[in-house]
This record gives sequence, C-alpha cells and structure tokens, in this order.
Amino acid sequence: MPYFTRDGYQVFYEEIGKGSPIVFIHGYLGSSRSHWGLQLDDPRLNSNYHLIAPDLRGFARSSLGKFVEKNKTEDILNDIQYLLTNVLEIKDKPVLIGYSVGASLCIEYCLQYPEKVKGLVLVGPRPFIHKTTRSWNFLAKEKRTKEKKKSASSFTWSIVKRFQKAFTYIGTAIQKRRNKDYLHQMTEIKAPILMIYGLKDTVTPQMVFKTIRDHLPTSTRYHIYDGDHGIASERTDEFNTLLLDFLQSIPDSH
Repeated sequence: MPYFTRDGYQVFYEEIGKGSPIVFIHGYLGSSRSHWGLQLDDPRLNSNYHLIAPDLRGFARSSLGKFVEKNKTEDILNDIQYLLTNVLEIKDKPVLIGYSVGASLCIEYCLQYPEKVKGLVLVGPRPFIHKTTRSWNFLAKEKRTKEKKKSASSFTWSIVKRFQKAFTYIGTAIQKRRNKDYLHQMTEIKAPILMIYGLKDTVTPQMVFKTIRDHLPTSTRYHIYDGDHGIASERTDEFNTLLLDFLQSIPDSH
C-alpha cells in the first residue's frame, strides 16, 4: 500500500487512473475510502482522471504519531502539497474536492497555494478551521440509518446534535468578526468553484453556508439538494454526475 513519510508521520494515500489530477480530501472521523470510495471506484471518473485521495495524518491508515492532537492545520496542508509535488511529482494543477472539514481544508490550501489549484468542489463546507486537529472534534460522522433514529441512543444523539449546531452557529458568528481578512481572501479565489450543501444538513447549520456564499467569488456555482450532510454517499449517482459536469466545464487554461 502506498505511503509517504513527512515529519515522522506515515501518510497513506490511494491513487487510481490517469489524466488530469483530482484530489479528494475526506472529512473528520473519515478516510479516503469511507468518504470517497464510491467516487474512486466510479469508472466514469477513474478512467478519465488521475484520482488521488490521502488519509490525513492521524486518521484511518495514516499513523497517529506521538502528538497527533497538536498537529496544525498547516501541517496537513503541507502534507498534501508534499504528496502532489515531491511524491507523485504532479505537473498539472489539480482540482481539489473536499467534504465537510475537508472542504474547508481545500479553501485553506487554495489560499496558501493560489496558483496551484485548477478548481474547487466544496461539499458541506465550514468557513473556518481551528489551528489543531484536536479542535476539530465538534464534527461527527454523518451516516445515520432510520433504525438508529428510532432508537433511544438516536434520541440522545439528536440532543447532542442540537447542542452541536448551536455551538457551530455561535462559533461561526464569532469567527466572522475575528477573521474579516480571511473572508476577504476567499472573495479573491480565481479557481472555478462548485459548492454543494443540503437543506436538511444536521451537521452544519444553514447560517454557516450563507457565510461562505457571501464571501466566495460571484462566479461560484451552487448545488442545493433536499438532503443531509453526505450527498456523495447518500446520492452517489447524482453527485458523481454533478462532479463530472463540473470537471468537464473547467477550461484547460485554469
């Protein structure tokens, strides 16, 4: 299995197909396979594009390391850059596709390396990421079944989710006031962007999506669907078709 080592961490990644590079970034508590397996295995994608999907350091098959909770977001961004530049020696600019906190990492990457991104697909993103992976623990797995929703544990989970949404709402309001420069930077992103979010998202409040919409370039495309936080797994065919249409629409000049 392919790994690379940086700063003492072993980072796992999946790689399949040939063509223009597409980089999938998973969300919190996820992995390249759990969040993007249905895209990596789609022949419409892997027969036309070079698909790359790392397990972020500290998650899934990548090593935890001694101080994983103290990893900075910048360390993870540099892991991605190192994978593309030093390990795979990618020459073409990639399209970055991120889910949840992974989508926010894509935004951060684009701001840090503005000339090295061909396009962005943001799926259920959050506008701000805390500085360390330990601070990401306000997120949780998005997959829930109807049976679980009917159970007592699911009732408890729904209460937790309400507190989580309230916390996220307040946190976003505070971050908006503190990070005006960051939000202004988002308006200046040159790469084509597709943002996708669900009207019934139980992880990220609509107010969070509105914050992002208000600060992305006016050329950004949006796809709003009547669903929860996980369109890539809940509505795979719809998502993959949407993704293909966006990829094919990006001019080679980007």
